[in-house]
Amino acid sequence: MAVAHAPEVAPPPAIGTPVAPQGATATVVSVVGRSLPLLNRWFMVPLLRLGLGAWLGTPFGGYVLLLRVRGRKSGLVRETPLSYFVADGSAWVMAGFGARTEWYRNLVADPVVEIAMPGRVLHCRAEEATDPGTRARIMPALTRATGLPGAMVGCNPWTAPDARIVALLAGIPLVRLTPFESPLAGGPDDPGGHAWIWRQSLLTVVTVGLLWGGLRAGRHLVPGLR
Repeated sequence: MAVAHAPEVAPPPAIGTPVAPQGATATVVSVVGRSLPLLNRWFMVPLLRLGLGAWLGTPFGGYVLLLRVRGRKSGLVRETPLSYFVADGSAWVMAGFGARTEWYRNLVADPVVEIAMPGRVLHCRAEEATDPGTRARIMPALTRATGLPGAMVGCNPWTAPDARIVALLAGIPLVRLTPFESPLAGGPDDPGGHAWIWRQSLLTVVTVGLLWGGLRAGRHLVPGLR
């Protein structure tokens, strides 16, 4: 009797081994990677400066704070939008380009920073969290709080186990931003909050109303559009 042999299947990559994103994840990584610099400079930073961060945060696009840190060489204040997560009385962020990340190098030189979050501006002390237990607990939650950009870690963060996410982020500094005044508590506009539902609903209604009004005005101004 002939025996059917199961086809050989390549073993999964070992935990901690970086892998190239595949399929839809690769598409998301590519699109986000190309668009982020322009999006941050011309959209995110101006809106965050105006205090409109609460209108930007959603579970899909993530939640963003504005980090202000003094340049280690220039002495000038530098601003960077960063995805964040709130836990243990602090805001948590990651230096996505590793130890060479400019804002990370700046706060290593001067750990006194300022963060603009929805509804408040806080002065904080920044410190890298190196404890493995802390990284294992915070990094998966932070990655998922970034929304679609979280796929840039190299896996689908909503289906991948926590250990896989932590392994793929090996070498990525996890930074804790602790307010000097009092412990930070998450609000309705922070990750896990639900204020985004009514805010985005209102924006949708206003946008549709403006488009409808513009269409009606165009019909009166241009013959043949009735």
